[in-house]
Amino acid sequence: MEQFKNTIEDIKERENNKETYKKVSKLKKLTIIELEKLLNIKLKKNNYIKLKFGEPQIDKYVVINFTIQDEKSDRQEYDSRNNLKKLIETILFSTNWRLMSDGVSYRLGVLSGRLKGYEAEDDLMKLVKK
Repeated sequence: MEQFKNTIEDIKERENNKETYKKVSKLKKLTIIELEKLLNIKLKKNNYIKLKFGEPQIDKYVVINFTIQDEKSDRQEYDSRNNLKKLIETILFSTNWRLMSDGVSYRLGVLSGRLKGYEAEDDLMKLVKK
């Protein structure tokens, strides 16, 4: 009886949040390889080259470190960091990946940061609601 009650509640919750569930279903759920290909293509167009990923840390989420080089030597540190951050956020907006809150660091033309991948439906719901 309890299981039936939970099923009914789940159905009601899905009906009340149809739009959110629709948005979740439209998210591109990228693997790390697909993520790397997508970022390489888009970031090269903006003079960011040699994207490299570190070892993924797999826990509740998948977190992966990255480094990339700014090919535009005349771009200032502040502009380079902010431009890359905005580009990554825009590129990943319709996917299950996000730039982590610690943002992007810059040292001598090399930028680094961390990306977080979401898999669970609850986490994807939170992502879409933001």
